[in-house]
Amino acid sequence: MDPVTVAFFGISGSGKGTQCVLLEDYLKEKDPVRGVVRPEMGDLLRKFMRSGTSLAKATGEIVNSGGLVPSFIPIYMLAGVLNDTFDGAQHLILDGTCRRPDQSRAVDDMMKLWKRKNLQAIVLTLSRESAKKRLIARGRVDDATDEALASRFAWYEEHVVPSFEELRALGWIVHEVDGEPDVETTHKRILAVLGLSK
Repeated sequence: MDPVTVAFFGISGSGKGTQCVLLEDYLKEKDPVRGVVRPEMGDLLRKFMRSGTSLAKATGEIVNSGGLVPSFIPIYMLAGVLNDTFDGAQHLILDGTCRRPDQSRAVDDMMKLWKRKNLQAIVLTLSRESAKKRLIARGRVDDATDEALASRFAWYEEHVVPSFEELRALGWIVHEVDGEPDVETTHKRILAVLGLSK
């Protein structure tokens, strides 16, 4: 199996995190020798903010006020993780990266540095109504108010959609996958579009 590079996109509630884990488990099972690297930007950001540096404190202030961190922060963290854990041969799953077009360009530069081929993105599509139901079911009621959802969808349209369109322009294959069905059905569809299922 050739190494897979896939970036995940989708509104809150679309199941990105779950599908990233399922894909990681699948790749580990089917190709145990190669290994999988899956940096999760939310976890990296939280860990970074606890480090206590002046940059971490400034970042924490932005995050805690609901702002958008400067693009160099996620790229700095991703570069650090890849420098420590990635040699270019493993499968790579990007979860929560490429949230603005300049981040997409930086990630594309990294992949070229490692001479990666087969660059793909998964965009999980989900209606506002379904996102609301899922967030409420997860206990994230504050995230599921009409006002909060409107803000999230507007932010997604403004920043995230141009990010995966930038990857498309850079030659990545972008697959839009319906995120409405159950977890297993969506997982199977992702494997199919990535060319991993028989």
